[in-house]
Amino acid sequence: MTRAQIWHSLEEVPADLGASAVTIGNFDGVHLGHRYVLDALRENAAARSLEPVALTFWPHPRHVMHTPGDPALVTAHEDRDRLLLLAGMSGVLDLEFTWDFAQYSAEDFVRVFLVEGLGMRCIVTGADTRFGRRNTGDVETLRALGEKYGFEVVVLPDLPFDGERISSSAIRAALLGGDMPEATAMLGRFHTVSDTVHHGFKRGRELGFPTANLGPRPHGLVPQDGVYAGFLTVVEQASEHRGIEPLVGAVTTISIGTNPTFHEGSDDSPRMVEAYVHGDDTLDLYGDTVRLEFVERQRPTLRFSSVDALVAQMEIDKDVTRRTLDGVQPDVLHRR
Repeated sequence: MTRAQIWHSLEEVPADLGASAVTIGNFDGVHLGHRYVLDALRENAAARSLEPVALTFWPHPRHVMHTPGDPALVTAHEDRDRLLLLAGMSGVLDLEFTWDFAQYSAEDFVRVFLVEGLGMRCIVTGADTRFGRRNTGDVETLRALGEKYGFEVVVLPDLPFDGERISSSAIRAALLGGDMPEATAMLGRFHTVSDTVHHGFKRGRELGFPTANLGPRPHGLVPQDGVYAGFLTVVEQASEHRGIEPLVGAVTTISIGTNPTFHEGSDDSPRMVEAYVHGDDTLDLYGDTVRLEFVERQRPTLRFSSVDALVAQMEIDKDVTRRTLDGVQPDVLHRR
């Protein structure tokens, strides 16, 4: 096989894949703990002349088996799969997780999807891995099945972070607390949120700060309300914008909140993600799909006594963003 690919069923797996080394997980965030496993997978695959493959799921199993939307996911679906490929996988098998799928026994899951479906000869996993119906499969199950079906089992210890385990839950807590340096350190990159640019109230344009507004449910976990320094990249252009050079890593001031200056006392004011791209006040991004990178939280969301006071603060925010991002580069993983 010559090109890394994403597959959504065993039928899509190419016949020429060859024997593989596999790891399994939800990989929400594809954080440094996940990268540690993926790096070990690549190394073990190379040492055995195998193809490294990540098997993952969508929706998140907890959203199917327990509560939809809980936990909120750190990373968008497509970004998660893209990051897995960028981590050096030959392929990503992204399976739809359903109630019926959850009924596979641990052995049937390994036999059907790993041994027969992916030609697995080695599996690289953490010590706490669980799989199969009711999560009855564990490392000891893998070792027994490895003897039966002829594959090796490589078990990795957890990668610690300041004495604690790196986890999607810890990253989620950092983002919801607005602690971008903490989230960045665990992710190994800047956190991102993506969506199609929607029409808003156009107040920013009237004030001289036109913004690209994301929809009410963007892809990726929206951090705590506030004003952030970050970058914007256009990942897919609307048809009417084709032929125009798309933005890549543009310096951006990002605002998250309910615009309290304009919605004082309103209980149903929408929570919005708005991005002001520096350098071009005539920019038209409507209909484009954009990805925002969050570098640093500058301040909380505030209510101002007048529009003039708001505009003065926006000028300050603009300067703070420029100073914050001076010498900072957009993440290579999130360039187009």
